Amino acid sequence: MQLFFEHSSRKLLACAATLLALLALLPCAASAAEKAYGTPGQPTFDQRYPSGSIQTVDSADSILLEAEKERQVINDQYIDDQRACYHRFFVSSCLEDAKERNRVAVKQVRDVEVEANAYKRQAKADDRDKSLAEQHANDEKEAARRAQDQKEKAAASQRKIQESMAKQKQVAERESQAEGQADLRVKAHEAQVRKTQAEEAAKAPQRAANEQAYKEKVKQAEAHRKEVEAKKAEKERERAAKQQQAPAAPVAASSK
Repeated sequence: MQLFFEHSSRKLLACAATLLALLALLPCAASAAEKAYGTPGQPTFDQRYPSGSIQTVDSADSILLEAEKERQVINDQYIDDQRACYHRFFVSSCLEDAKERNRVAVKQVRDVEVEANAYKRQAKADDRDKSLAEQHANDEKEAARRAQDQKEKAAASQRKIQESMAKQKQVAERESQAEGQADLRVKAHEAQVRKTQAEEAAKAPQRAANEQAYKEKVKQAEAHRKEVEAKKAEKERERAAKQQQAPAAPVAASSK
């Protein structure tokens, strides 16, 4: 019976010690909750920057800078909490609570940092995609412009070729016409020569007759000239003879 009471007493003492330990932990747990999740009027870091509140890269950079400061504050608070625990009766339990508070606070900051960094990465990716899209659009415009330039150059080259072929055709036609006209002139000249030759051949007998008549006239004229000269010479001789005979008569009369 005495053993039973002693055993029961030890159990009661153990329960009392456990109850005292739990009562000692309540203020520390409450403090941990307050520091981890904030007190009224002082929201925690993740409450100040709830999910979806980051809208610009500048705000993300600003929040990340503030997160670094918040981490330093949390680290300093964790050191202070650890120091305070060494003045408590249940040191190990207090250190565990301080560690949990630090973990929760760090996680709150880290969650915001993760979202800020994710926003920056997404913004960077969006900017890169936008830049690539703009570059792609510019490349397409440039390709379209080059294609249009090539098309216009090809059309201009084709027009030049057609114009050159047209000019060559005109030149060939003019040369052909000139050659045709030259042939016509040559043929006309040859026909005129043949006509002249035929006319000359047709006139040859008449011309020969005319030449013969002309020769006869010349011959007759020469004969006539000689005859006239002969008659003139004859008259000259006769006159000379008369002149020689005229002075003889007076001499005869004088002698009588």
